[in-house]
Amino acid sequence: MAELERNSHVENSILLMLSGGRDSFLSACRLIEQGKRVYMITYDNKCMSNAKGAQEVAERIIQRYGPEKAVFVGIQSVAAHLYRLQKNYLYQTLQESSQKYPNLRPAQMPCLACHTGMYIESIAYCKAHNIPAIAEGAREIQGFFVELPEMVERYEKLAKDYDITIELPVYKLKDDWERKLELADRGFVPKTFEPQCWLGCPLGENLNEEERRSLAAYYDAEMEPKLEKLIDARIAAMKHEETMITEDEL
Repeated sequence: MAELERNSHVENSILLMLSGGRDSFLSACRLIEQGKRVYMITYDNKCMSNAKGAQEVAERIIQRYGPEKAVFVGIQSVAAHLYRLQKNYLYQTLQESSQKYPNLRPAQMPCLACHTGMYIESIAYCKAHNIPAIAEGAREIQGFFVELPEMVERYEKLAKDYDITIELPVYKLKDDWERKLELADRGFVPKTFEPQCWLGCPLGENLNEEERRSLAAYYDAEMEPKLEKLIDARIAAMKHEETMITEDEL
């Protein structure tokens, strides 16, 4: 990870998961204009092209609003979490998994593991750096399971366990053209070179209720029980890294 900024607890600071796309781009703008200091972090699952494209978006935001309003804290890997969070599913037979999760859509599993890994890292970063809130550019209309209300509620509960709140600045935005116009209103050319993830698959068709229940059941039974231990380990590792940086500066 790039240099970790050490900051005292400030009520209006927030950590934004910056994908480099226009949803998180506009989210950063809206948050800053609400008076928040936005710490932008990008996650790389090591199956992405042009992860640094997100940093270019961050630099545009910083140039527009100033470093006192926006900070890019680096690109962090979530690759290890992909294995940890899918392990039980990957080593089950099809018969075993179908008995437990009969309507699980396999194409959504990498996204569920990856996105949950992002929350592990984000919660840990916030706790290690005294940031009270997390934001992301999720939009309900896109239909991906990790952005549907049942997973938003689960991520909110997970964050709340660590006294962190979640904000979704563009969650109800339905019109892609309006998103483009809002960026243009702020003086931006509404184009980005968003990193391309090669694990994520097109949705194909909207998830039905049974598929959503099976994916939620997998999260509840196979992922959620691991999260506290994983988050606590990452908090300890980040605080140790901060201590080492401080000692080097002395």
